[in-house]
Amino acid sequence: MAVVLCCVAMGVCKFYVLVLSVLTIHAARGDEYECNEDLLKGAVLTATSFLRDRGPDNARLYGDNAWTASNSDFDQYLIIDLGSVRNVTRIATQGRRHSSEYVMEYSISYGTNGLDYADYKEPGGNTKMFKGNVNGDGIRKNAFEVPIIAQWIRINPTRWRDRISLRVELYGCDYVADNLYFNGSALVRWDLMRDPISASRESIKFRFKTNVANGVVMYSRGTQGDYIALQLRDNRMLLNIDLGAGIMTSLSVGSLLDDNIWHDVVISRNRKDIMFSVDRVQIRGRIKGEFYRLNLNRGFYIGGVPNKQDGLIVMQNFTGCMENLYLNSTNVISSIKEATSYGDTYLYEKVHTLYSCPEPPIIPVTFLTSQSYAKLKGYEGVRSLNVSFSFRTYEGDGLLLYHRFTSDGHVKLFLHEGKIKVELFTAGNPKALLDNYEEVFNDGKWHQVILTIGTNFLELNVDGRPMKTVRILSMTTGSVYYIAGAPVNVIKHRGFVGCMRVISIDGNYKLPTDWKEEVSSVDLTVVAVKC
Repeated sequence: MAVVLCCVAMGVCKFYVLVLSVLTIHAARGDEYECNEDLLKGAVLTATSFLRDRGPDNARLYGDNAWTASNSDFDQYLIIDLGSVRNVTRIATQGRRHSSEYVMEYSISYGTNGLDYADYKEPGGNTKMFKGNVNGDGIRKNAFEVPIIAQWIRINPTRWRDRISLRVELYGCDYVADNLYFNGSALVRWDLMRDPISASRESIKFRFKTNVANGVVMYSRGTQGDYIALQLRDNRMLLNIDLGAGIMTSLSVGSLLDDNIWHDVVISRNRKDIMFSVDRVQIRGRIKGEFYRLNLNRGFYIGGVPNKQDGLIVMQNFTGCMENLYLNSTNVISSIKEATSYGDTYLYEKVHTLYSCPEPPIIPVTFLTSQSYAKLKGYEGVRSLNVSFSFRTYEGDGLLLYHRFTSDGHVKLFLHEGKIKVELFTAGNPKALLDNYEEVFNDGKWHQVILTIGTNFLELNVDGRPMKTVRILSMTTGSVYYIAGAPVNVIKHRGFVGCMRVISIDGNYKLPTDWKEEVSSVDLTVVAVKC
């Protein structure tokens, strides 16, 4: 049964058409008939490895053959490019026909650019393991409780029989997106003074991406002390809410959310019970105080506020993109567009926002000599780090990254005879050299690198192929990251000569043209064409 939002004025109910239990989101949930198309018809399939005559093009459901990985290990991926962002609702798998080669369990990651991927997770935060097949011919179907919105899908087999062999089909439909872009000084104000909200239940759902760690996402308040404040704080999503008792309830979920990858947010409240999730990772809580209604009769702000408000910890406005923002079943961004087109400017006020989601410009950097380097800032005093960049070079040797921990030790990423290697030294452990890739990368082509270190693990991802090392290690980050080289008094190692682009430290990407005082270099050139 649908539940209609309780309102102060009849006009509020009529405007919102708030049906809470449905939570229908156009092109984000489809039923069996409306969002059940075969998506692999025009898709491009690739794989990390394959046997002769068993390449990724054979990995289609009901096919006579299958994709079979040449190496049966945990680093094998079937990569599917759907050609455009789609709404993916289900997956079906088979093994190799008339054989005992099949995948028994697998994980899924997804993305929009073929470089950055997010794992499909369970509500508790762990990567979800999907059940696969029990023989080579049968079909196993899995539905995504929360549909995947992506162009690129990666399937990583984690258990198999005999060999990794797989046939697959994805089901879904087109994805329609309503976007709002905020540049850090932008906001939208929704006037609630004419039509205030008084509700015991509500649901908010949207997607966002950003490369800035802090920002006000949404805010509204009432004259009785009620407020709802949603904000990014130190890469996590923070929700502060007060139902008028003068006691704030805080919930926080997510991590490293400033990675410029799309993240899904859901807030669902029933009286004093509240559920808050980011990327399907859920936390539940109970709102403090004796009241259970949220009364809002001032402005409802999206993307920022004009001045400091109760419940807000961060002061800066949101920078990035929001997509398909729903209050219950109402598409707010679509309503803003419609009202603006009809000239109803009294209801919504837009300041510096765009109905599109521009990608950050890519400006390459040329390191002209082995003495060139860039010195960039990261988060100091934390127990994890994430660095990503793309590079290309014809030189076989050169330092790519050096970072010294505030605890004893360092991490060094470098090219040696064209191969990518990692040197890791942490307190209480001997120096370790990790050399996981057989091929060379000094071929003049662009290669993407992501290095992630946390407690007891290190993962190096090159061109979408992750290599994870699990070992006892603990470190605390310093504040400085040296890119492509370093002064001789820091480390004696030949610097990198070549091009780099999209250099991101702990999820923060700053254009090279904005490096200014952070950059220490000789013979470093910011270019737009040469690389």
